[in-house]
Amino acid sequence: EISACLVGSEMCIRDRAIMAHGRILFINASQKRDGNTVEYAQALLDGLDFERIDLVDYRMGFFGQDFADDQFEEVFQKMVESDTIVLGSPVYSETMSAAARLLLERLETRPQDDALAGRRFAFFIQSYGPKPLTVESAVASVENVVAPLGMRLIGTASDMVELAELREALESAD
Repeated sequence: EISACLVGSEMCIRDRAIMAHGRILFINASQKRDGNTVEYAQALLDGLDFERIDLVDYRMGFFGQDFADDQFEEVFQKMVESDTIVLGSPVYSETMSAAARLLLERLETRPQDDALAGRRFAFFIQSYGPKPLTVESAVASVENVVAPLGMRLIGTASDMVELAELREALESAD
């Protein structure tokens, strides 16, 4: 707790939140910069200081493609500079977005890289009633990438109730 703040002041609450989880990076894996996925993120991160990137603004090739102007390293560096990473994805065709899948696949090709070790990772999918298999598959994909890189999955969400639980996990200093 910051001793120089007034109890209940906005600055005090924000400073305690920053101390609890450090720098937060929200990665929007939707094609829409202001769609429902961003609304979920705003609900999750309300009152917290965070940086946001929209994957639609970055050119990233699929694993095995080699583009001179590939921007994966820029996204990766932003992840390295963060303490908590929140990946949000809409559900398209009963799975996470192609952008989310692409990011995870590119991360998966770096298992020897410990640059993300110790980071907290949170994931949510946004949909109107995703099927249980959709949620299970998306979460398994995230788990299969996060753990080998040494990150700690602090929670996942697929509805507003789970989003509130994820917020509690974000606020935890663990």
